[in-house]
Amino acid sequence: MLRRRFNFNDLFSEFDSLFDGFGSYSNPMVVRGKKDVDSGEDENGAWTKETFTSEDGTYQVTSIYRYGDTTPKKDSSEISVLKDKMNKAVESQDYETAAQLRDRINSIESNKEKIQELQSQLDDAVSKQDFEKAIKLRDKIKKYNS
Repeated sequence: MLRRRFNFNDLFSEFDSLFDGFGSYSNPMVVRGKKDVDSGEDENGAWTKETFTSEDGTYQVTSIYRYGDTTPKKDSSEISVLKDKMNKAVESQDYETAAQLRDRINSIESNKEKIQELQSQLDDAVSKQDFEKAIKLRDKIKKYNS
């Protein structure tokens, strides 16, 4: 029943029949309002946002759906965050911080393949519940990221 479109009156009637007329729904719940749909795509994939607003504006429900690979791309987002910080440091003429951030970005980009290899080993160690090895791999990844 829940896979097809249904009306709340039918749902309440079936519920009422399960309990031999335990309650009376003489005033059925009728939901009226408007639905706005927005969609787009970002670095993490395609998304759709649906917002339902009641007719009188007393409540609003928003649902966001993601499509495709929903795991955030950590490396690229981390690098973009560092680049933003570096640009802000340059704008505020804090060249020492900007140089440190530049060096960190270069380190992450040059060690990207090694970090990915260590990350896959870390995932494998965690799946096998070899936590001692996972801790060592995590520490190596941290060292390459710093």
